[in-house]
Amino acid sequence: MTESPPRSRLRSVGLLGAAVAVVVPLLMACDKPQPTVTVFTGTKAKQVSAQPVCTIVGRCQTDLGKIARITAASGSDILIDVPKNLAQAGWLVAAFTTDAAGKNTPLSTPGAGTSTMHGNLSTKVSVPAQSAGSYFLQVSSLKPSSQLTTWLVGVDLTN
Repeated sequence: MTESPPRSRLRSVGLLGAAVAVVVPLLMACDKPQPTVTVFTGTKAKQVSAQPVCTIVGRCQTDLGKIARITAASGSDILIDVPKNLAQAGWLVAAFTTDAAGKNTPLSTPGAGTSTMHGNLSTKVSVPAQSAGSYFLQVSSLKPSSQLTTWLVGVDLTN
């Protein structure tokens, strides 16, 4: 006669199975192509890769290799296009400078960032009217997702 396994072993196997059922889909989501946003300045377009999700909550560093750099003329506009699923989820654009200590300061230029948008596939933001310098644009999804949800663009100003 075969003995049945103890209940504690069955419970452990059940818990392991539940953990695998949760973790595997999350790991598989990492293999899926992550959404990109497109930034247009003048006649140039730049695809921007998403940052690690943890940059939003501050548990890890920004991936500097994924910060796209663009050049924009002082006083011009930048056009930002997002994928349909991001537009439907809601998104916004923040414009800020960062000092040597890592402190972010929002830009005071009207129109440099946006309020919350839903359903919009693109928006224009204003470039500050100054002769030199740089700043960042951050595009953020408002709805949590298994995909990456924040994009950073470094903007270098020209005359």
